[in-house]
Amino acid sequence: MADHTRVDDATTCARPSEEPPSATRPLSPPLVLSSVYQVEDLAQVDSIYNGDSAGFIYARDSHPNAAQLAAKLALLEGAEAALVCGSGMAAESALFLASLDAGDHIALSEGLYGRTVGLVGRELARFGIECSYFDATDAESLRAALRPKTRLVFVETISNPLMRVADIPGLAGIAHEAGVLLAVDHTFAPLLCRPIDLGADFVLHSATKLIGGHSDVTLGIVAGRKVKIDRLANLASTFGLTGNAFDSWLALRGLSTLSLRVGRTSTTALEIANRLSQNSSVMKVNYPGLASHPDHAIAARLFPEGYGAMMSFDVGGREQADRFIRRLEHIPYAPSLGDVSTTLSHPTTTSHRFLSPDQWVQQGITLGLIRLSIGLEDVEDLWRDLEQGLA
Repeated sequence: MADHTRVDDATTCARPSEEPPSATRPLSPPLVLSSVYQVEDLAQVDSIYNGDSAGFIYARDSHPNAAQLAAKLALLEGAEAALVCGSGMAAESALFLASLDAGDHIALSEGLYGRTVGLVGRELARFGIECSYFDATDAESLRAALRPKTRLVFVETISNPLMRVADIPGLAGIAHEAGVLLAVDHTFAPLLCRPIDLGADFVLHSATKLIGGHSDVTLGIVAGRKVKIDRLANLASTFGLTGNAFDSWLALRGLSTLSLRVGRTSTTALEIANRLSQNSSVMKVNYPGLASHPDHAIAARLFPEGYGAMMSFDVGGREQADRFIRRLEHIPYAPSLGDVSTTLSHPTTTSHRFLSPDQWVQQGITLGLIRLSIGLEDVEDLWRDLEQGLA
């Protein structure tokens, strides 16, 4: 018999509401904002922590929205499991901290994202972790970069901002021959290929970018074997690197259109890259789909369905870049990527501004380099704005 004893209004306000009875369930994943979950008894809390039964206890460890997003991304990447982190850099940090001990060595591909270089070269170096560099487009160059204490090789499928393409199968063979794990940052190339199928042990994404797709998410993903991801998940919770429920929910929404967006932007990007390469105001275009790109042969082998949304081109110098940016009417200077609308960035003042001029020269990054993230606009409307900027 139900207890209808009248309670004080303060008690009614304070107690959580009961879930309404329903024989149906929502079609869209519900947003679950609770930071903590109610446990029935000590046996249940032991069972959940021991992994004997499914459930959630504290949102920093896991929550339904992150679990749904991780499961779908693991499926897309052909991985056993995945972990949702607070940003792409949080995902990298979790991987590095879980894989490396003091005195270990990591091999990095040349031309990595500037914050990745800073994380390893400055922050991890404080703990005695050393690094060396190699050319990811030339798998054999990895051999010279390996050391007896190398524990991890880290590359980008398509590098930022010069769009160099890693020879993932070749690198995986050499890394595994030496007993070393290979991690691939796949942020610029979701769905273009599956790094794990090509031999990688880990695949990472800044879900802030193309996966989220609407510039309203800040999240990172790392996927791989379950035993490895379980270790990363424990570390990520300890360091507070995990992702929140709202952004996980938004990213899951963005993921539903990822395949359509990748197909559309790949087609548009190839057309825009061809037109830019024929414009007299453009010194060089970097897009793997162009036959002139130094890694076109690798890209054609790895990306049979298209070459992605990202490209860069050189307009000569900082003054020319600034003039080009100011002349555009509809393409904003927004230092991120992956939105449904086209955006641009200027690497030497944004993503790579913390590198030295010598490092820019070493990587081939010029003051006139513009990076484009192609969106879903009509190609003629997009070209009209670009042509005006280049006039």
